[in-house]
Amino acid sequence: MRAALSTLRGNGSTFMRPTLTSLMIVCLSLIAVPSFGQESGEPKADEAVVAQKDPMASPGPSAAETAPNPVVLRVNGDPVYAVEISMVMQTIQSQLSERGEEVDQRELAMVATQRAVEQKLLVQEARRFGVEADELDVARAAQIAEQQAGGRTMLEAKLKATGSSYEKFLNMIREIEILKAFVARQIEPNVVVTDEEIAAYYKDNPELFEAEDRAHAYHMIFIIGEDAASAELAAARGKAEAARQRALAGDEDFTTIARELSEGPSAPTGGDLGWVTRGALVSPLSETIFGLEPGGISEVIQSRFGFHVATVSERRPAETISLEEASGQVADLLRAQKATATLGQLLETLVKTAKVENLLSGETPGPGTGLD
Repeated sequence: MRAALSTLRGNGSTFMRPTLTSLMIVCLSLIAVPSFGQESGEPKADEAVVAQKDPMASPGPSAAETAPNPVVLRVNGDPVYAVEISMVMQTIQSQLSERGEEVDQRELAMVATQRAVEQKLLVQEARRFGVEADELDVARAAQIAEQQAGGRTMLEAKLKATGSSYEKFLNMIREIEILKAFVARQIEPNVVVTDEEIAAYYKDNPELFEAEDRAHAYHMIFIIGEDAASAELAAARGKAEAARQRALAGDEDFTTIARELSEGPSAPTGGDLGWVTRGALVSPLSETIFGLEPGGISEVIQSRFGFHVATVSERRPAETISLEEASGQVADLLRAQKATATLGQLLETLVKTAKVENLLSGETPGPGTGLD
């Protein structure tokens, strides 16, 4: 486990040298790193915000610790709340658990704290360039979170239980959107991937281009909260069934209906999940998709995220993916690697002049001083 966390923290540096920056960890990836022959499926629903012990807490009480969600750090004057670090901890812990790694909570808190600091530094840099969030994107992300939590009231109650608020939650989303815009405007345009680099990667990694049987899948999802009552379940199922009947009527494209009705992140692209392999999506959605013939419409399917209606536009058998077919995804991967390296270099520069104040310890480090 220490080895796994050490790769997340970096080579012993005070701030990690990221292979993925904190902004990619906390929310959806800024730059999708694909599996070849398969597009990434619907992102997992975010776990509800839950109360968690302050990861920076020291044995003795302090004024900051009396609040459920204290400001635990200030990064160049900007506050970092306990719940922000807690959410990063949950995300990292989930990732390591999926890999079968046991997690030492103290090590995890240190990594999460570093990532929270990094995110603040990058947000500050983005704003220095005049980058701000698109408020429509912020509103859409908040709406999805509300649906997953069982409604606005439930979300606000869960936030209140952590000592946070809906406004603080919106600001966290806003910072992620700022970082996405920063990468799109300031980082990605400067990343160049050549045909020679693509061909070299393809030649050096032949095992990545052996594809299983695949399906190009689409779905509509009607999200249910973790503690949804029977009436809420019935309402969501009813919406899914109504959407299915419209798709079966054949008067509209499935994608048109998905754009209008689906409640998931894939709605703007008509519910497009891309090329997926067996087991790549949540059960029983995955099994249903591979039981469909192209053009078929599924029954209403219930998963832990909600009710789905799915279709398949095309099926492909297992095969070796050609360089021509894989080149787009290889280029995306190499661009992601280069953009991440650029962000890492930028962070190293920002860290050197950063002033990070640990409010729980009462220490105020000078520029470039770490948190260990």
